[in-house]
Amino acid sequence: MDKKDDITLLLLTNPEFVKWIKEPNEELDIYWNNWMQAHPGKVVEVKKAREIVLGLKTQPHSVSKEGKSRVLQNILAHEQANEIDIQVHQNPHSWLSIKQWYKVAVILILTSFTGYLLSQLEPKERQEVEASVKKPVMLTKTTHFGEKLNFKLPDGSSVWLNSGSQLIFPVTFDSLERKVFLSGEGYFEVKKDSSSVFKVVSGNIETIALGTSFNINFFDPNEVFVSLLTGKVEIQSESANNSYLLDPGEQLQYRQAENHFNISEFSDAAAIGWKEGLLVFENAAFDKVVAVLERWYGVEIQVTGKPQKPWALSGKYFNQTLDLVLNRMSFIENFKYEINGKKIHLKF
Repeated sequence: MDKKDDITLLLLTNPEFVKWIKEPNEELDIYWNNWMQAHPGKVVEVKKAREIVLGLKTQPHSVSKEGKSRVLQNILAHEQANEIDIQVHQNPHSWLSIKQWYKVAVILILTSFTGYLLSQLEPKERQEVEASVKKPVMLTKTTHFGEKLNFKLPDGSSVWLNSGSQLIFPVTFDSLERKVFLSGEGYFEVKKDSSSVFKVVSGNIETIALGTSFNINFFDPNEVFVSLLTGKVEIQSESANNSYLLDPGEQLQYRQAENHFNISEFSDAAAIGWKEGLLVFENAAFDKVVAVLERWYGVEIQVTGKPQKPWALSGKYFNQTLDLVLNRMSFIENFKYEINGKKIHLKF
């Protein structure tokens, strides 16, 4: 048995650890968070033990009730036999490990068997049992078109949401990871915590950080941009089974349709200028310009006719009204416009 197995075994047979996983409270959170900070190299084993306790790696419906009973009886019988035959030949430490692993096996069988029993309950009884299982309470922050939002997460990390965006996160973060779900665009300044990684899920992409600042643009469901300002992040894709590390000043672009990744440099103005009211276009096509203007100003744009040639518009507009922005664009791209409240009409 290697050292990692020893650590996992000790955790699984520690009643306080099992209680922390199944019924966490403030006192246990403080103790085990301090333990992980003191032993950062053992966090992987903590996660492994946690998955075992929660039964994430079991499939309770794949084995019959009779099958589980037979396995349990065999384990107990085998343990009794070993107690007679092995204790004379093994040192106390080895025997303790063997007995502990049998206990762990019994726990896992019983845990799996509990899942089977749950499936046999009447619907009303099953609902009552399931309701008693603690599930994380989630919060949702949403910005409408034409508005932006800055707020702090439960761990003290800061988030800026661009217009037309949404972030879903738990009221209290898990002790082992801090996971949030983003659609739209968000800028993150992550509070460092070596015992709890920070993850942003945007479609098929997970951006993983400890203490850093980065921007994620996920307005297009088929395209994600991750721009790193400070620190270091790892970007993982389950669908592509790939992982990438970014350094400050690097931007990863992921196109889902082609399953293609590209890393390049970026300008701060283009990536996070929106936080300070800077609207930036870099070789933007007409459809993209329209979509960004609608989201930025909270308006609806109607188009009559079409541009004579494809757009590749570049420009910066700092805290300018829509009227001024359209006025400047119209000189370059040769169109007329009308503004009627939240209704905009572009004419080519």
